[in-house]
Amino acid sequence: MDYVNIERFPLKNCKCCGPGGISRSTCSEEDRRHNADTKSKVICVFLSLTEKTSIFCSCDADLLITISLEVPLKKSPVTPRTRKLKTPGSENNSASPNPAGRTPKDRSPKVTERRSPQSPATEKKRPSRISELETQLAQLQEDLKKAKDQLNTSESWKRRAQMEAEDTKKQLLTMSEKFEESQQQLMELSSSEDVRVQELRKISHDRDKAWQSELEAMQKQHSIDSAALASSMNEMQRLKNQLEMVVESEASQTKHAESAYAELQGLRLELTETLSLVEKMKTELSDTRESEAQALELVSKTQKQLEKANATAEMLRADDVKTLEVYRSLSLELEQSRAQVKSLEELVSKLQADPATICEKTVMNPTGDVEVLQESVEKEETKQLKAEMDLLKHEVGQLKSALEASETRYQEEYIQSTLQIRSAYEQVEHIKLESGHREAELEAELKKTKNNIEELRANLMDKETELQGISEENEGLALKIGKSQPSERESELAMELKKLEQDMEELKASLLDKEAQLQSLAAENETLWTEIKKGEMEKSKVNDEAVALAESARAAEHEALMKLGCLTEEADKSSRRAARVTEQLDAAQAANTEMEAELRRLKVQSDQWRKAAEAAAAMLSTGKNGKFVERTGSLDNNYNPIPGNMGSPFSEDMDDDSPKKKNGNMLKKIGVLWKKGQK
Repeated sequence: MDYVNIERFPLKNCKCCGPGGISRSTCSEEDRRHNADTKSKVICVFLSLTEKTSIFCSCDADLLITISLEVPLKKSPVTPRTRKLKTPGSENNSASPNPAGRTPKDRSPKVTERRSPQSPATEKKRPSRISELETQLAQLQEDLKKAKDQLNTSESWKRRAQMEAEDTKKQLLTMSEKFEESQQQLMELSSSEDVRVQELRKISHDRDKAWQSELEAMQKQHSIDSAALASSMNEMQRLKNQLEMVVESEASQTKHAESAYAELQGLRLELTETLSLVEKMKTELSDTRESEAQALELVSKTQKQLEKANATAEMLRADDVKTLEVYRSLSLELEQSRAQVKSLEELVSKLQADPATICEKTVMNPTGDVEVLQESVEKEETKQLKAEMDLLKHEVGQLKSALEASETRYQEEYIQSTLQIRSAYEQVEHIKLESGHREAELEAELKKTKNNIEELRANLMDKETELQGISEENEGLALKIGKSQPSERESELAMELKKLEQDMEELKASLLDKEAQLQSLAAENETLWTEIKKGEMEKSKVNDEAVALAESARAAEHEALMKLGCLTEEADKSSRRAARVTEQLDAAQAANTEMEAELRRLKVQSDQWRKAAEAAAAMLSTGKNGKFVERTGSLDNNYNPIPGNMGSPFSEDMDDDSPKKKNGNMLKKIGVLWKKGQK
């Protein structure tokens, strides 16, 4: 229990109120009981303490306050009237602004008044003074509560320091146990490791020395803390001002932290955007791979088509070789037919030139074997020529149809191959353009993402530096506040700072992950670029091969076209020659038919003349020799070698009405023989 004794009395020339400021024990009763005329009013407060008594006297123009403080408080032996005051233990961070030079109103506990003989003026002023003294007492009680709270806080700090010392002692015990265990383990090691054991012992001794130095430092720190507790009361005002500054700085730091948090959110959004861009780039790269696969498929298809075109060109070449062989055989056959036609023409010319000789030969050959042989030979030759001409016509028609079919097929295949090659070239060029555009877009996006990442890194570095500065300031402020007394606001700020640090660490980890992802994506992009370049090289090679094949195919096609042109020209020439030969053969056949008809007529006439001559010779053999001779001469004179002027040898005898009617029967017999010869 705390006892506050208050004595109120007027002083005339009190030594307590003087500039010397002596204690109450030196004041005499006469000085205490002085006249009421003086304006000075003195209140002496005596606080009797248990262990120690420290008396502080502060003089004012109106009041004299003498206070002795110690925990716990006891009754004052001087004052008869006392009041008991209870101080609840409550923690508070703030203190009074002026602990040494306070006004009497700030320190006014309940006091016991000692009355003295006074004037009636002072008796009139007594109720107002009582009210003032009550207010002062209430304020003094509050100050005492604050002082007790501060003492309680100092005790709590002491307890904490003791607890920390006990914890350190426990740690030292554990460390000593560990050290003993380590020494035992070191003793158990082999003799070959003595040097190492000595080094470990040195290290352990150094650690022990360091721990001992740390313990001594902790003890010194505890002693310094215990000494600083006394000086902390004087530093409370300064700390209050510092706390206000800290609150202001914390407000600014919270604003900075909020702005930094907003910027971090913006950075997160930018990172999400960059990730979305990276995903888009991945999709575009997959699309480019698919397009490249399609292009490779098209190239393979074009290669197959070129192979087919080459096969068709080879087939056409084989057909051309076959047609050339057929043409050569036909040319040989045509030459043979020409030779035969020439021989026939020579025969026809001979026949046309010498019909008289032929007739004479036929007349001279009474048997007719040579003529029959010639006729049979001519008939066989004409039949062979007709068959050969039919075969030539048929072969020429087949060759023409085969050439036309081969030309049409070759033109169709050439058109298809050219269209396919053009479509393949167009597709390859289109794919190249698309790949170039996509590569340019990807490069631009990569540059943008790299620039964004660099900007984000720069912003993060700036924010990290700012946060480090803020964290350092907060740590300094937290240390200063921790030395004095931590508050709820400071704990909240510390929690916020920890959260911000955790957020920063998370952001750093996420940034590291993003950087790793970006590095992996960059590596993938590089591999894709290499694959794209390889594909482009392969495409260029395939295109070059396709171009070379196309050029070779075109050259082969051109050669085949030239050969086909030559073959068509030769075939046209051969067809024209065949037409001419056929015309000549037709003319020769017509001439042969005419010659055959004339020869038959001549043969018939010769047979008739021969029979008539034989009959006449037989009939006239019995007659006169002279007349017979004349008749034979007439026969010789009436003979005309021209076939159109041939006349009967007995026309004159039959036309003229000669008197030689004796030979009528003979002539009748000749007519019968003539008819038999015609039959």
